Amino acid sequence: MQFSVWGVSYQETPLSLRDKASFSDTQKLEALDRLSAAGIAQAAILSTCNRSEIYYMAPEDSAGEAVRAVFLEKEPALGETLFHRRGRAAVAYLFEVAAGLESLVLGEDQILGQVQDALTFARGAGSAGKELTRVFLDAAAAAKQMKTALRISENPLSLCSIGVHRLASCGAVRGRAALVVGSGKMAALALRYLRDCGAERLLNCNRSLEHALALREEFPELEVYPFAERYEAARGCGAVVSATSSPHLVLKKDHFPEGGDPVFLLDLAVPRDIDPAIAELPNVTLFDVDSLKQTAQESMRRRRELEEQGRAMLLDSVTETMDWLASSRVDSTVQSLQQLCREAEDDTCALLESKLALGEHEKRVLRKFIHAGMRRLVRAPILTLKGLRDETEQEQYMEAVERLFQMKGESGHEDSQSRNAGL
Repeated sequence: MQFSVWGVSYQETPLSLRDKASFSDTQKLEALDRLSAAGIAQAAILSTCNRSEIYYMAPEDSAGEAVRAVFLEKEPALGETLFHRRGRAAVAYLFEVAAGLESLVLGEDQILGQVQDALTFARGAGSAGKELTRVFLDAAAAAKQMKTALRISENPLSLCSIGVHRLASCGAVRGRAALVVGSGKMAALALRYLRDCGAERLLNCNRSLEHALALREEFPELEVYPFAERYEAARGCGAVVSATSSPHLVLKKDHFPEGGDPVFLLDLAVPRDIDPAIAELPNVTLFDVDSLKQTAQESMRRRRELEEQGRAMLLDSVTETMDWLASSRVDSTVQSLQQLCREAEDDTCALLESKLALGEHEKRVLRKFIHAGMRRLVRAPILTLKGLRDETEQEQYMEAVERLFQMKGESGHEDSQSRNAGL
């Protein structure tokens, strides 16, 4: 089983194509079902405002064509910017993604939670097996350790914070009303940053009124409007931030209020929430994730000195995970060998106990000695198997062990009769 990833590069893929590459929850389930039907039982999808990536475990790299096809069915033009990594390179990439080292804003915090959410979703969908789960958990643990050691997130800089601070620098926030459309994690972050930047009033609207009202636990002053009244809520606001998971435009030019004071809009969604044509209206300025790149690059330069140190810190953790993955490939043979020992112990003890008049204490002592002897017999083969890293060599040794210990009959199934006869 090899860990691999196919994904859309935010650095090379324009926003218009990234819009088409994103996955809704329903699309994730459909994609995971397709991959399962293609023989890929372990997979997780990481879909954020800047990335769409599918991580998976498969015995053969050719299975990756099924993953690539998922993206090409969404948009054939994605084939020009898709990237593929496998083995150690794929594991190292996920570790760097979780640590924020592959983000538009170097060292951002939000991506770690998104990586954890991707694993949670895969588990819920039944597509996260032992190996994929271990890689994701190791990536999250290593990212947390790196961030703590380097304090790379002491002053968090996410795309959301950069966008809101851009609005604030334009005079759109302090002392003015600000509307946030959406009620998820990104929307909550936007409300937090807007409040910290001095917004006089915080407004919110979302398709689910219940979700919007739940935000009042953190923002008691929040004014909640029905989704149908979003355009009316935007009237008089200095800043409007949209961060939903809608596959369609949420704010359109034809309905957006005109006139009045300048208003600044921030679209944090992919696919986009805000009609780009809105920027044509007088006194309206629109920022989307691509327009924030320059500011993000400036913050990146401030953190670049920590990047190489962070990557170096992750190397040991990547090596540990790769060693575990290599070792896990021989688990089935090791478990069969251990089961063979248990059966031999039980048979031997049963035979001796039937022939000898033993008390309970003597029986326990006998079992301990037989158990120790059997474990000593298979200890060397197990340690040798666990120490192998080359997959071809592992296959050769597993086949040899299975033949030497008669663990499989001619049919390929465990042959207990021949084992017992040999013992």
